[in-house]
Amino acid sequence: MRDDLEQAANRLVAARRNHKPTPGLPEVKSFNDAYAVQAAFRAKWADTVVGHKVGCSSEQSQRLVNSPGPIAGSLFRTSLWQAPAMLDPAQFFVAGVEAEFGFRLGADLPPRSTAYGREEVSAAVEALVPVIEVCDTRLADWRTRPIEEITADNAFNGGLVAGQPLRDWRRLDLVTHEVTLSIDGDRKGAGTGALVLGHPLLALTWLANELSRRDEGLRAGDLVAAGTCTGLHFAHPGSTVVAEFGALLGQVTIRFGAI
Repeated sequence: MRDDLEQAANRLVAARRNHKPTPGLPEVKSFNDAYAVQAAFRAKWADTVVGHKVGCSSEQSQRLVNSPGPIAGSLFRTSLWQAPAMLDPAQFFVAGVEAEFGFRLGADLPPRSTAYGREEVSAAVEALVPVIEVCDTRLADWRTRPIEEITADNAFNGGLVAGQPLRDWRRLDLVTHEVTLSIDGDRKGAGTGALVLGHPLLALTWLANELSRRDEGLRAGDLVAAGTCTGLHFAHPGSTVVAEFGALLGQVTIRFGAI
């Protein structure tokens, strides 16, 4: 690995440990650089990877950060919480929130030379999980940084709050299934699975193939957040965030403490 990318990973570790943002990661020039920095960060960060996120899986998200397509990041054990969750806002830099469909895998999808298809990926899903992703960045001014740098910084992930899994999920039409997101009782966003690359399973299929390309893979037990159905919104200290997923999937709630 290049020394400059190793140093970029070191700065991200320091930013998290000291809770001081880094101005940017100018060494990162490509998505291959970005994922190399992610891998170096994981090796240095004393936490267990329990899943993945797909970011920029909607046209709105891609426009927001000028991304040509989806991006991927890791989910860590210490930043995976069960709903309802009470979170300390001081642990985040920006605390964006997105309501998403998550998938828990019941079978491995290992790296291979041939591409995965949607039906094969779907068959590996054990349960559908309603989630709120807490989006966060260690970049001081993320709105001015290129998407490759945002990707290197774990694809804008700060954590995930998970609701109750639904095993009998295939009876739901995720393309038309509406999800809403409210902050302090004010409805901020609404949308369906159609916003997630046309279908959330297509985001999961993209991830399986992207990880395979990097000689990685998905494992049974992994949780994957497929991408926002409601857009990105920002919470503040004292905020209560509620995502409504309907009768079968229920509700996911986060309460951010006061500072």
